[in-house]
Amino acid sequence: MIVSYFPGRIRLRFNELKNPVVGEQALARIQAVPGITRVELKPLTGSLLIEFDIKTLPPEKLFETGKRELAKFNITLELPNNP
Repeated sequence: MIVSYFPGRIRLRFNELKNPVVGEQALARIQAVPGITRVELKPLTGSLLIEFDIKTLPPEKLFETGKRELAKFNITLELPNNP
């Protein structure tokens, strides 16, 4: 679930990210996406903070890429109507 979103910053929360193996794998995959400038995982809450360059990674592309990457861990990302 998307907890908060501002251009250049998004916070997600999923119970699946509380699993240390899943969390670390997801963290590594997301960090490798061009345009991502910072990623912070809080395994206790399953929270993932992602900071990104909106010029390199516009919101539409961020959501598309995030949805695809999280699906690899059986995590469904519901997209907002207007990112």
